Amino acid sequence: MKPNSRTTTQQRGFTITQMVVTLAIIAVVSTGGVLGIRTARAEFRLQNSARLFATYIEKARADAIRRHAAPGQESSVETFGPGSTQYAITMDYGSGVVETRTFDLESGLSFVTAAKRVTFDWRGRITEAWVFQVHSEYLERNLPVDVSGAGDITVGEQHFPDQLIPPVEIAEVTGDVDSTPTPTPTPTPTPDPSATPPVDNGGDPEATPTPTPEPTPTPTPTPPGNGNGNGNPDGNNGNGNGNPTPTPTPNPSPSPDAQCTSAISPGELKLSQSNSANLTGSAVFTMVNATGTRTISASIAGNGNSLVLGVSLLRIDGSGSSVITVTTKNGAGNRGEFIVNVSAQPSCGSTQQLKVSVLN
Repeated sequence: MKPNSRTTTQQRGFTITQMVVTLAIIAVVSTGGVLGIRTARAEFRLQNSARLFATYIEKARADAIRRHAAPGQESSVETFGPGSTQYAITMDYGSGVVETRTFDLESGLSFVTAAKRVTFDWRGRITEAWVFQVHSEYLERNLPVDVSGAGDITVGEQHFPDQLIPPVEIAEVTGDVDSTPTPTPTPTPTPDPSATPPVDNGGDPEATPTPTPEPTPTPTPTPPGNGNGNGNPDGNNGNGNGNPTPTPTPNPSPSPDAQCTSAISPGELKLSQSNSANLTGSAVFTMVNATGTRTISASIAGNGNSLVLGVSLLRIDGSGSSVITVTTKNGAGNRGEFIVNVSAQPSCGSTQQLKVSVLN
């Protein structure tokens, strides 16, 4: 063994690059796990709130049937428009008195459909089918709660739209089922109102009718004097030669400049997801008495994104109009009645609201 030789000791461990790669993998996996948990919790809140809402609707319908609800005492459910987080249920909660209670959706959820009050009659039916949409801000999607005209309530994709139920053809009944002939009624003579009633002359055929006396008009006395009006109490010197005071000429104040106003026509569109001829609709937004350049915008009220919106003219100089185009999207979360807000910046009157009903 040489005295100057060095023995190399083998060392084991991880390099800095290996540690960095390992930490990056752990971070990615952890982030994915956290996001997955948050998504699952948001999905659970959406499903739970929508089904709880549907349960209350079922209870209201069953209560109306159980009580055989009279007019004015029906059970109902009401929502308060896009962006709202509460709903009201009116029914008998067991006290024997119909009362209204308000409930809240879970955090991060809201309604995106128009405000609506659905009332159940004594048979558990409503006047027209309606779709409530519960929106999740985290998931950025809607979950529908459908109520058909017959009162059927479904959550999610399954629904029973009234417009898809085929009409029932009723056979026309011909012929007379009664073999006994119906006697023809005898007509009753109708008096002639234009006939002149006979004059009663007391039995004398040559009698002359007595004329109706006419009153003699009472003469109007003429006051003495000539109407001069000089203050003489007997009125003998009044000749009407007074000097009237001239009426001052009014000075009209200048009218203020006309204010800019806006309107939209029509105010409501009815679209369909399945009818290709009715997938898209349009309305005209018009400004009157406008000056300067304004920017036109259209957006869905609340946090919904169930419609595709288009604006033909984004900028208008002075008075003019722009066409707002609305196109439907497929999917159960895009059915119902939505509110589209159309406005100008700087403002021109109030914001115009366009109601858009989307059927299956």
